[in-house]
Amino acid sequence: MAVKLLRPWRFAAATLAVATAVTMAASGAAAADATSASATPAAPYPCPAGGGPGFTTGVDSSAIGWLGNGQGANACLGGSFYVPNGINTLYGFGVYNNSPTTWTNADGYLPALVTSFTSAGAKVSITNFGDRVVIGGNPYVLIYSRVAVHNPTSQTLTVDPQPSPGLVPLNSASDQVSPGATADHDYVVAEDRFGGTYAWPAAAQLAAAGGYNAHFAHMRAFWNQQLAGITQLELPDRQLVDAYKAGFAYTQIDRSGNALDTGTNGYHAEYEHDVIGILANMFNEGYFSDAHALLDETDRVVGTNTQYSDGTWVYPWLWALYVEKTGDTNFLAARFSSPGPLGASAQPSIEATAQIIAADRTGPGGIIGETNDIDANGFWVSDNYEALLGLAGYEYLAKVLGNAAQEQWAAGEYNSLLRAVNSTLSSTISTSKLGYIPCSMVQPNTANRCSNPEDANWAAPGVYFNWAWNGYLLGAPMTSPDGQTAADWIDKTLSYGFGRVKGMLPANTFGGYPGEGFWSTAYNGAYGAWGLASNNYRDEGILSLEFLIENDQAGPYSWWEGSTSPSTTTPTPWIGNHPASGGGASPHSWGIAMGDLGLLDSLVSQRTDGSLIVGRGVPDSWVGSGRRIAVSNFPTTGGGRIGVTITARGDAVTLRLAGEPSGPVAFELPAFVNNIASTSAGTVDNRAGAVTIPARTRSVTVTLVHAPAAS
Repeated sequence: MAVKLLRPWRFAAATLAVATAVTMAASGAAAADATSASATPAAPYPCPAGGGPGFTTGVDSSAIGWLGNGQGANACLGGSFYVPNGINTLYGFGVYNNSPTTWTNADGYLPALVTSFTSAGAKVSITNFGDRVVIGGNPYVLIYSRVAVHNPTSQTLTVDPQPSPGLVPLNSASDQVSPGATADHDYVVAEDRFGGTYAWPAAAQLAAAGGYNAHFAHMRAFWNQQLAGITQLELPDRQLVDAYKAGFAYTQIDRSGNALDTGTNGYHAEYEHDVIGILANMFNEGYFSDAHALLDETDRVVGTNTQYSDGTWVYPWLWALYVEKTGDTNFLAARFSSPGPLGASAQPSIEATAQIIAADRTGPGGIIGETNDIDANGFWVSDNYEALLGLAGYEYLAKVLGNAAQEQWAAGEYNSLLRAVNSTLSSTISTSKLGYIPCSMVQPNTANRCSNPEDANWAAPGVYFNWAWNGYLLGAPMTSPDGQTAADWIDKTLSYGFGRVKGMLPANTFGGYPGEGFWSTAYNGAYGAWGLASNNYRDEGILSLEFLIENDQAGPYSWWEGSTSPSTTTPTPWIGNHPASGGGASPHSWGIAMGDLGLLDSLVSQRTDGSLIVGRGVPDSWVGSGRRIAVSNFPTTGGGRIGVTITARGDAVTLRLAGEPSGPVAFELPAFVNNIASTSAGTVDNRAGAVTIPARTRSVTVTLVHAPAAS
């Protein structure tokens, strides 16, 4: 998950790739101008190989491809796409004219991107998507494109799609379109070989592999089948549901085989903390396909990627989440004390990664030593919180296996580190007279890398795997500096951080990063999810995701790692609020994963003691709207799945359960805090805003003193 600066060496590589691609695009445009009298198509809309700065109009960037492909294609606003994998070619359509444009996912969420605009009086849409096709016994990803030209006028219009050379036509639609008619121009090109080295298919083979409609139907059926296997959502904000679904597909396209890469058009590699967050979200969503192989691959990354330290520390927590959801103790036993197939140096055992935490406590007072985990050297609070989460996860795993010695060791190490953390933070807070948790263990934010109020790392203690919430779900002790509760300190820190940027940034964004932009970040929803463990910011995870949708899309439901605010001087033709520049990758799988993890936790969270928490982060306005909030197929414990539905009518709010919860259910809407008049079942904690019902109870209606208003 990311609360970080853009890795400098990655930024340099991305910038070079962008500069090269833009130069090539400019050269292509010049060539087109020089031969404008011929049939040469106009240059397609720029779509650099690596994304990032350099676009002529905005910084739009997304991805199309297939699950586990070697590398998907970078897709851009004007219906163009860049194919890597040794082909290294920009494809698109000269018909695009930079007029006001909508850019969406087909059906709202599919990885089929639709660019719509007006040209010569016609309504034009360009749709691009990837499909897996076997030709000559070899699997490929082929990119299919359709330029649909609709004539809404009373006169015949002539519109030439102007496809790039290399796009293989699949039909022969006329450029002349009669009044009221639509002409579909279909094309295909090879994009990926799933890491293979066999020959690329010939144009005739591509054309013989079937038409656009059949492949679109196959693509749609495949992704809908994949999505049916994970948790399903029905929310008052439909865009959040579509973003959740699209994010799942983007993550699988960013993936290369079992390698959980962070991006397609940037950061196309694995990083220690990134893979932990990506796989944790998959498990929490209920995606367990290839789980053993994905866990072993994550172990390999933890064992061999030395850029960041924190991925090693939270590795046991990832296992705890997996074992809780699946009950797969056999694979746990095989990896608990024994390394993976590649050996101890490349795939350390779970026990070995936990022991590394103790060895890494080289900082003052026994805290974690100095690292560069937020892209600057320091003694970071986030490192210590992650280490605590890893120890809590390890203690749970040892308990599951009945390993009393390791369970006792983990509990002792956890309590020792927690005392050291609280003592060191108390000293820093007292000495500097702070009213917040700083991002450094030993310095106020005015003296560390978080001195810029718009640097989102001020909330780093929460975004890095959210110890305050995930540690609570594990049942770990959660004490804080000066004896105050964790909730109190999170409230104070979020209030402090948002107060600092008042007048600089709008509500519900945490800022960004140097070199990428200080507007927002793909981790914005994950930062907000820290509020789940607070008193006053419990819905911030959802509100921060909604900010990204409304203000920061760099592609349809896709965000840069860090971005600037929308331009007021050279706005993009893409209708809506979109960043003027960005860096990293878009889509960004780690940011997507941690935001979606926070989204699900805001709706339903499973504790390892069997209890279930429902509605902890649901905004009051959703309840006030009277619309259904439903979660189904959510993985609980030991392979179980449940569904929950929340409905409201006036001052009455009803929760209904489907399936078998593994313990009592706590119904904890923020709207309940000091506002519960009565309940049809269970026990009430009015101050905490919770109604707890036994596992056997299937529904409860809570009557409120005051009904929340719809926004």
